[in-house]
Amino acid sequence: MNQQRSRRFRAAQLAQIEQEANERVAQELAAIGQEHQLKKKEEHFDSNCITPGTPFMAHLATCLRYHIASKQNTDPLWKNVSCHHIIKAAGCLYIRNS
Repeated sequence: MNQQRSRRFRAAQLAQIEQEANERVAQELAAIGQEHQLKKKEEHFDSNCITPGTPFMAHLATCLRYHIASKQNTDPLWKNVSCHHIIKAAGCLYIRNS
């Protein structure tokens, strides 16, 4: 798990370094009057922003808690649903107890 996480962080860091180096070369070539074609600047999605412990996941947990509380108040089938990232195997417990 830690190895996978470190690979993801390293890949994101290397992509950023490569993009910065490419931009620096383009600026230097433009300064001496030569043209350099930058690689197309694509929208890069960093998957590290959706890992546990990030602000995104905290916001998602808040939204899910709100949605589940709303459903529990309006739908009796949701009465025993317990969903929270802190409760380990909450889904498995629900299935076993149903």
